[in-house]
Amino acid sequence: MRLGLPVAIAILALSGNVALAGVVVTSTTTRLETKQTTPAMAYVDTDRMKIATGTTTIIYRGDLKKAWIINLAQKTYFEMTPETMQQLNARLAGIQAQLGAAQAQLQQRLATLPPAQRAQIEALMAGRGGAGALGAQSAAPPQVAYVKTGQTRTVAGIRCNVYHKTLDKEPDEDVCIAPIASAKLTAADFRVLEDFASFARPASSAPQLPRNDYMNWAAMNQAIGFQGFPLDTMHFDNGAPSREDTVQKIERANIPAGTFDLPPGLTQRSFGPPPR
Repeated sequence: MRLGLPVAIAILALSGNVALAGVVVTSTTTRLETKQTTPAMAYVDTDRMKIATGTTTIIYRGDLKKAWIINLAQKTYFEMTPETMQQLNARLAGIQAQLGAAQAQLQQRLATLPPAQRAQIEALMAGRGGAGALGAQSAAPPQVAYVKTGQTRTVAGIRCNVYHKTLDKEPDEDVCIAPIASAKLTAADFRVLEDFASFARPASSAPQLPRNDYMNWAAMNQAIGFQGFPLDTMHFDNGAPSREDTVQKIERANIPAGTFDLPPGLTQRSFGPPPR
């Protein structure tokens, strides 16, 4: 979900009359540059969940150990399994190795230039967002920190505390987090998020991918010291606010049967083989 993973609904044709008890989260995503706001929704059950953004829907089935990434506009989907997660991790590791080699070559070439010319090229690349290309990118996961700001807000009728989240000391999010008990929910209601985080960890831990609180649920709760739920998240890009995810309502509800099924009429796509 950055991939925060933001949640948005794609209400599909649902079949059957059996409803599953679960948690339904209604929210909005606002792009600050365009002021465009998209209604959002998420369904969470004991061992499955459905989250999406725009025309992309993600369905996780813990009972099947599968996740589907669906593009409704293109009518296509990717199927993720523990094996494909490992393959994706291998592909990303290969890309990381190639980047490291290219960065080393760049450093060698820059070292042969006069200092003034080198400084000019470095400044030009930094201005285009390429500053990271001048040094070897670390393969280690970034250091994540949550610092309580002392600010409080009321979101969806629930009081929450604002935390400033950083990645390697760089601004990543301002997130307002409330104890899940404030919404009359328990840790068991969101256990599937921990399951999904474990399922996705081989790929989500890759340094090329953005971090998302919903894919690092246990780590977030450990950092803040309690079982919490993000009610409002301001995302930063290059140090500036770019997108805001705001929860409008959290409720227990009966989720229609079929909500977590792969919709019919889609074409499966492949991520391709891992690098050799």
